[in-house]
Amino acid sequence: MTRKREVAMDDSRPVGDELIDGQFRPERMNALADGIFAVVLTLLVLELKLPETDESILTLIRDDVRVFVAWLISFLVLARFWLVHHAVTARLQVCRIGTLVLNFGVLGTVSLLPFSADLLGTERVSEPWSTIVFAVNVGLISLSLGLLARHALRERGPLHSAQSRTVLSGHRSHHLYVLPAVALASALLAFVHPYVAVGLLVAEFLVAAAWGGWRVRAPSHLVRNPAPPALEGSP
Repeated sequence: MTRKREVAMDDSRPVGDELIDGQFRPERMNALADGIFAVVLTLLVLELKLPETDESILTLIRDDVRVFVAWLISFLVLARFWLVHHAVTARLQVCRIGTLVLNFGVLGTVSLLPFSADLLGTERVSEPWSTIVFAVNVGLISLSLGLLARHALRERGPLHSAQSRTVLSGHRSHHLYVLPAVALASALLAFVHPYVAVGLLVAEFLVAAAWGGWRVRAPSHLVRNPAPPALEGSP
């Protein structure tokens, strides 16, 4: 009876879907985020349209290849940001009002991606302002994710092992400073050479993907050969 009373008085224990003192479970926040990402991915595909003419399909695709390239770049960018969002929110035990606000900031900037990708495809990369809008959009998504990672890093809980803090610190530093700086450089470079500006964003994506893959494989190599358990009674 005393144990039940102590649990009821513990501010960190869940009561239904809501926690005491303005804390919530993260499941519904993650479900909303997954839904928004899925809708944005769908909207990106809906932009792939061919004009209704008598020319062959291959000719139409060749003439509008820039639209498909813009879709591919946007799809990869969105997939990368979803992975980062998942890596950050998976280490959250509770959601506060600030967590929800930052998450809506991420979703708001993500929802602009079909618009900026459409500009990149229909207005051509050679038009500097289309590339600038896309680069600024990528930078804003990165900033919002970096702020969310910093917020998660400041939260305390049993999920915050040394490895979790390392992952969150990496996402905070990269998405709060490195990628926004690359996006800014890409936006400025668009006035000089728009294709190089887009290539800079793609290069950052490839480097980040390669670095992330190496960091994932490195710990798994250590896990495959664990140290043998100590025998009972051994010193």
